[in-house]
Amino acid sequence: MSKGYIRSNLEMLSQIHGEKCWPLVETVSPCEDACPLHMDIPSYIVALSQGKIDEAYDVIRDTNPLPYICGTVCHQPCEDVCSRAMIDRPVAIKWLKRFVSEYQLKNGRKKVRPVKRSKKEKVAIIGSGPAGLTAAYDLIKQGYGVTIYEALPVAGGMLAAGIPDFILSKETVKAEVDYIKALGVDIKTDMRIGRDMTMDELWNQGYNAILVSTGAWKGAELPIPGTELKGVFNALQFLRDIKLEERKKVKGTVCIIGGGNVALDAARTALRLGAKKVVLTCLESRDDMPSFDWEIELAEKEGVEISPSLAPQAFTGRAGGKIRQVKFKKVARTSRNDDGKIEWELEDGPDTEIMMDADMVIVAIGQTADTSFVNGAELNSNGTFAIDTETMQTNIKGLFSAGDAVEVPGTVSDAMAAGRKAARSIGDYLQGKGTKSSKKKEEVKVFEFDEEIVPSFLARKDRWEMPSLPPKDAIRSFEEADLGYMQWQAIEEAKRCLNCRMCGNCLFGNSQICFESSVRLLAY
Repeated sequence: MSKGYIRSNLEMLSQIHGEKCWPLVETVSPCEDACPLHMDIPSYIVALSQGKIDEAYDVIRDTNPLPYICGTVCHQPCEDVCSRAMIDRPVAIKWLKRFVSEYQLKNGRKKVRPVKRSKKEKVAIIGSGPAGLTAAYDLIKQGYGVTIYEALPVAGGMLAAGIPDFILSKETVKAEVDYIKALGVDIKTDMRIGRDMTMDELWNQGYNAILVSTGAWKGAELPIPGTELKGVFNALQFLRDIKLEERKKVKGTVCIIGGGNVALDAARTALRLGAKKVVLTCLESRDDMPSFDWEIELAEKEGVEISPSLAPQAFTGRAGGKIRQVKFKKVARTSRNDDGKIEWELEDGPDTEIMMDADMVIVAIGQTADTSFVNGAELNSNGTFAIDTETMQTNIKGLFSAGDAVEVPGTVSDAMAAGRKAARSIGDYLQGKGTKSSKKKEEVKVFEFDEEIVPSFLARKDRWEMPSLPPKDAIRSFEEADLGYMQWQAIEEAKRCLNCRMCGNCLFGNSQICFESSVRLLAY
């Protein structure tokens, strides 16, 4: 830890220590360690707790190119390990990041200046999703020329064309993309590699390295009779059409097949389009559904019915070739094989078959990557690009890949982390440094005390929940359901942070260690 860093952060005093000390430590907090981007979470939250929103934003921006997006859709692994949970409930880390980013957006951010190009090499990135945008952000800051090629008419990939507006608005995605463009990244939309330009033609543009971050846009097909009937849709195509084109009305009963987050997004979207009833079915039991618990709870509150442990067998139609019913069989148990694919066993005996009426069916059973535009690339068993996991490089020299094009299903923050790793490897490759990581893993500081004898000065304090629209109002429009914190709410929530990166010696009676640490600090 540098002297300058310590001096610049002396004002960021922890809740635990008040204004008594700022010990010199070389550890990271559990939330930093769990964050795929390893953000300096304690510093931005402590800054926010003191009302220093600009400083908090600067800390966030240092490692996160898409802070508003992450504050909205991140799967929040940081909160799963938050030390505050030993006292009451985790700090709302994700929502605090959203507040800081939204505040800067609404109140005039600092002017973004283009990064001065300092290196002659240039890099092409195929796909402008979270992996591609993060790689572009890091590479442009390294001084390289960076151009992104995006097949869709708008930049953002799945962020712009897959996540519904009531979760992540178009305006939010555009603002984040505009920031990256302002740094000097050139983004060419409506440019599909393999259709508008071949890979050979792309290499002939003079690029020294190429990153493929095209995501996984191909929806997995359901191999049962009747999928050709009218009214049977793939979830990814359904969500993209709704996001990019005119919204269409939905009537009657909608059956969703799938238990992941895409299935839940489709179910909640169908409700907002006017469906009278939405039933989500999946192979897994309710407890084993792959979607996040809070996503399931939100969907149920809005009116989505969950019918787990059902395996679709066939679609039947009515006159005119339109979907009428879905035939299911009850599932006895499920498991995952070595490749992560789900396997299941059907129940035996009578009353194991269920017929479900449906006016529309949306299939969301998985997704795959399109690799057809790259000749000679080695692929994984699931059809994604095979890479060296240390270097992110494919078997083709100078060609790298990251995000869902490599590993599905993934999360937004995991894809961003992959994009960052790829950018670092590309930089090493272009400078001839080799690409094997040698970064030493830092020690994680974990508070360990008995929950029944929590120090008295660590008072229990309720977590500020995110203000949001009531479910009955939320399903009436595509406006964002989460309304965001007021400034005073965000500051109060930030004050709940224990800043457990600190030494914590006062918790265990090690006052002499604290004294010696303070003396060392004063010597700087």
